[in-house]
Amino acid sequence: MTTATTPLRQRLIAEALRLEEDRLGRILDDPVADARAREAGGDFEERVVRRAAETAAGHRFAGTLEGLIQVRFWLVLLAAGLALLAGIGAAAAVFGQGATVNIGWALAALLGLQLLMLLLWVLFTIYRPRGGGGALGRGAMAVAHGVGRRLSRRPDTAVVLSASLGLLRRGGLGRWIASALTHGLWATFCLGAVLGSLFALSVRQYEFVWGTTLLTEESFVAMVGLLGAPAQWIGWPVPGEQVVRASRIGLDGTAGRELWSGLLLASLLFYGLLPRTILFGLSLLLVRRAAHRLRLDTGLPGYARLSDRLSPHARSIGVVDPDRARQDGPEAPPRGRPAPVTGPALLIGLELERDGGDWPPRVAAVDWIPLGRADDREQRNDVLAALRARAEPPGVVLVVCSLARTPDRGAERFFASLREQTRAPVWAVLDEGHRLAARGGPRAARVRQWQEAGTRAGLDYVLEAELDDAAHPGTRELTELLRPGSTT
Repeated sequence: MTTATTPLRQRLIAEALRLEEDRLGRILDDPVADARAREAGGDFEERVVRRAAETAAGHRFAGTLEGLIQVRFWLVLLAAGLALLAGIGAAAAVFGQGATVNIGWALAALLGLQLLMLLLWVLFTIYRPRGGGGALGRGAMAVAHGVGRRLSRRPDTAVVLSASLGLLRRGGLGRWIASALTHGLWATFCLGAVLGSLFALSVRQYEFVWGTTLLTEESFVAMVGLLGAPAQWIGWPVPGEQVVRASRIGLDGTAGRELWSGLLLASLLFYGLLPRTILFGLSLLLVRRAAHRLRLDTGLPGYARLSDRLSPHARSIGVVDPDRARQDGPEAPPRGRPAPVTGPALLIGLELERDGGDWPPRVAAVDWIPLGRADDREQRNDVLAALRARAEPPGVVLVVCSLARTPDRGAERFFASLREQTRAPVWAVLDEGHRLAARGGPRAARVRQWQEAGTRAGLDYVLEAELDDAAHPGTRELTELLRPGSTT
């Protein structure tokens, strides 16, 4: 059984399996996993998660995920250790300049930067909630992601990392994890500063002074009073007005060294360690809530392809024989060039010779949604199920066919089934003409055969292109038809 025991890890495994199947352009056949998922019951998402946990690929992804979690744990522990040492080092720098400490410089050095970063975190959380989380936490996540990719030697690492990044972008999960890291590391830094200050103040005698050029003495006295107010509320002794005035540079700097030490430590606790610790705990609670609410986007084509396989009463999808007349479609496809597409373009591969590493094809300035490969009956049923499950109507359905193959009745039946499943236009894109040319095949005759098959099946357009060649006229035409804002 898989080691992905928590719901979040189980969904991450399902997402990794979806990405792998999208890359291959087909569903990984595992009848036992499909049957166990159906028997487990629950809603569609629960059956998808159970299927992923039962597949061999899911077991591999679970092992990879466990290794990455261990790597990230040690990286977070290392980051916390560095933050603690940084806080101790900051305190050592403040108290290592001599026996006289300027209280203003000490507070600025130990609290100034982290208070500024805390203010920025609050502003970003309020005004840019989707981009918040804190630069420190996001930086730590990026480092953990990069180091995990390099340290893990498993071949499935890239897939699992991509799946985790995809899930972290949903429901605020990544933002609150980044916030927890940010506040946790700053709290650790402040703890180090407190410990370093305590040690320095315990083993050496310091005199505290202050000075100002722009501010009046009354202003500084008021600032110290505000700074020490939280400590006074709990009975923590802080410098009074007389001690503050007596500690100005040029006067008797020996006044109230214990009170100044108390003010410095209280400030580190109340303005540094305490708020960061509270926000760290709050962020962890929000991480837990976001993880509990996180759901897979089962409307994605990779999941929609599974709808028939995992339905409680799985059935085979019937197809329409192209020899029978279509009752609800056009009598013949238009011959002219269609208008540019508005809406998402769905991509299907039909018996292509390109391998899974070249799927889906990449064309500059074109963004399509791959539904998968349709190389056999099961895969065609899966693609039709994904098409039926889409809530948003597509702008066009593109079927990429290989000119190296002769169209047969199976291809015509698949075209006709697509026309029955959607009201959107269905186009055939004839690719891999270079393979036919390398074999010395009759290119013009083969194109005509596909056009005739498309006409019989009721396709709306048949276009010859070389998707790996951006300069091919057909590829340029396809780009213009699919690119938003293009004109005929």
